[in-house]
Amino acid sequence: MLGQPGSGRRRLSYANVTSTIALMLAVSGGTAFAASHLITGKQIAKGTITATNIKSGSLLSKDFKKHQIPAGAQGATGATGATGATGATGAAGSAIAYATVVVNGTGNPAIGPGAVGFTSVTEPAPGEFCINIPAGASGHNPIVSGVGGGAVYAQFSPQQCSGQYEIGVASGSAPSNGQGFSIMVP
Repeated sequence: MLGQPGSGRRRLSYANVTSTIALMLAVSGGTAFAASHLITGKQIAKGTITATNIKSGSLLSKDFKKHQIPAGAQGATGATGATGATGATGAAGSAIAYATVVVNGTGNPAIGPGAVGFTSVTEPAPGEFCINIPAGASGHNPIVSGVGGGAVYAQFSPQQCSGQYEIGVASGSAPSNGQGFSIMVP
C-alpha cells in the first residue's frame, strides 16, 4: 500500500510535486530564457574583453572594420601572363608620297626601299637633286629633312629640274655614302 512503512514507495507530497515542476522548468525553460537574453557588444564595457578571452582562430577578417587589420608583406611577383591578341592594323597615312633618298656606294643618289610615289632621283650638280613629282602631288610642296651627316636641306623651285622637285643641299654639307634625306608630300 501506498505510504505504508516498508512498502518501498513513498507518498507524493506537495513539496515533492513542486520541486519536480521547478526542476523541469529550470532545465527546459531556463535555457530558452537565457538564449533569448544574449549579451551584446553594447552591453560590454570597453577594455573588459582582452585577447586572452577570445578563442584563437575564431575571428575572421569580416569581423573587423576596413583598414583595421594591417596589410601583410607584398608577395612575390607572379609569372608573366600570355601575350594578348594583335590589334587591328591602322588606316593608311594621308601622305601622297614619301621616300628616303640615299647616296649609294658609287656616289649616286637612289630612292631607298619602301618609297611610295617617288620613283627617280638624279644629281645634275653637286648638292642639287631632281626628284620626280608623284601622281596627285602637282601643286603640293614637299617637306624635306636630313637623314644623316648633319646636313641642312632646303627646297627650291624647279630650275634645273624641269617638271620635277629640285632639292638643294646647303653648301658644304653634301651627303656622302649611306647618307641622304627624307622627302614627303602631305
